[in-house]
Amino acid sequence: MKIFRTLILFLVALLSNVGAHAAWWEFGRESNEPSIVDLRFNSIDAARLDDVMVLGPEDLQNGLIVVRGQAQVGRGEIGLVEISLDEGKNWNTATLDDRGLFTWEFRPEIGRDYPFRVRAISTTSVSTGPEDHEFHLRVSNTDGAAEARVVFKKLLEAYQGKDRSGFMKLVSNAFEGDSSALDDALMNDFRWLDSIAIQANVARVVSNSGLFELYFTYNRQVRSTRSGQFLKDSSASVVGLRRGTGGMKLVRMSAPLIFGISDTGNIATSVTGQAVGQNVLSVDPYTGNAGAQPQGNTTVSSGSTTQSGTKTLGPAQSYNFDTDSIANEGGGPPMQGDIAPGFGMLFLRNGISWKQLSGPLSSVSSAPATGYSTSFEFRVNAGNVYALAIAPGPKYAAIEIVSITQGGQGSIITFRYKYQPSGSRNF
Repeated sequence: MKIFRTLILFLVALLSNVGAHAAWWEFGRESNEPSIVDLRFNSIDAARLDDVMVLGPEDLQNGLIVVRGQAQVGRGEIGLVEISLDEGKNWNTATLDDRGLFTWEFRPEIGRDYPFRVRAISTTSVSTGPEDHEFHLRVSNTDGAAEARVVFKKLLEAYQGKDRSGFMKLVSNAFEGDSSALDDALMNDFRWLDSIAIQANVARVVSNSGLFELYFTYNRQVRSTRSGQFLKDSSASVVGLRRGTGGMKLVRMSAPLIFGISDTGNIATSVTGQAVGQNVLSVDPYTGNAGAQPQGNTTVSSGSTTQSGTKTLGPAQSYNFDTDSIANEGGGPPMQGDIAPGFGMLFLRNGISWKQLSGPLSSVSSAPATGYSTSFEFRVNAGNVYALAIAPGPKYAAIEIVSITQGGQGSIITFRYKYQPSGSRNF
């Protein structure tokens, strides 16, 4: 009886404090489930992988892989993070601090395949799902820069040979532009252009966090199937490749494009500064009209405009990206807007997922294709940048937390944002 009476008193005390410590939209949510919000292998972000994490000799730190990350939980604390390299038969305990940041290191065998798993366990013994963070990890013995040059040559050969299927096999599932738009643009390129001849000279290959960027100049000649005229251009550009399933694959392209030129706005994620002002080829995908026009300093997509601005949300307020409006919430679900502040947290409407990004908002030119978390809430700090995938669609936004002020009823959060209502991941 004494235990039962103590339990009743505990529940009464808990319920009496709900209004002071819980936001109205938290009821019915599984906020005690931990999640891993960041995972890196040395400097390589696991969110950018296909379904295999492949590192090269140049990615190791004195022969070691240092696994770093952060685990979070809405209620409670992270008590343990464990890592397995043998499908969960044996678990290694990572070093963990009170913010959920963890590290663990090991010396891999070159060429060996490791079935990698990581799990976070809260102090209430709730664990992340076993399938949440499991994939194959291996270290290749191939020089990444050399492999990137070989794959770039294969892309050139497939494009000039009008081999659309062969080209798309060399495009990563994590392509940072719109991969569907790229596939369609190849079809239009091959429809409206003939006798494609490209001479590309790779000036240098830069490796950064697993991404191999090829800086090149090119001379191009094509024949317009509509006019019958031969067209030429010469400029400089950049492509990025990353190791994944089946080897090195294309993950990003900058304007001016040499592949998929009939839809630059939805494919290119940036503009090569050296090319701005130079005359480069363009193709209208609907009419087939082809010609040269000056390269601008932004990628432009017809009918697609990125919205941006700064907003401040107080307790029980939410913001809707589509309507660009702030709503005063009425004390119960469903949530009217897309995002809303809690106590140092950001809450998301059902159907929205998120991913933390690096760098300031001004440097974010596209939203990631993969790696989003489906947890409805997460802790935010001033200066952090996040990508949001907003259902239905999805449509994409990126936000940067400017400031957080704690009040008696919740947090006041000011944020900058970019929003692409067209469904493109490019901002």
